Amino acid sequence: MDLSEYNGYFLDRVRLETEPGGGTASVRLVRGEADSVVLELSHVVHARMDGTGDWDEFVDEITVRDLPRTGPWPTWARHLLHHHNNETTMVWVKLIGPTEIEILARSLTIH
Repeated sequence: MDLSEYNGYFLDRVRLETEPGGGTASVRLVRGEADSVVLELSHVVHARMDGTGDWDEFVDEITVRDLPRTGPWPTWARHLLHHHNNETTMVWVKLIGPTEIEILARSLTIH
């Protein structure tokens, strides 16, 4: 999935909710007053943020990679392997800017 059209947007909100068996994550990006997008991730098994930020930082790059249910994972994703349950494909989302956010989940929906 290509989300490069949202490069240069600003972080407005990051919400993580934990639940047994996997939580949810919501990342809202804005550009101007009327232009926004929300990344909704379900069945989150891993989330990492560098610092807490004040959430008015811009996003230089967003990468989304699908990680297979079975078979070898790419070398650059090996650090996430222990979060995988071999039941489903996973989606790995990274937002790179002054603050880096990494989320591994079963599904991603864009609103």
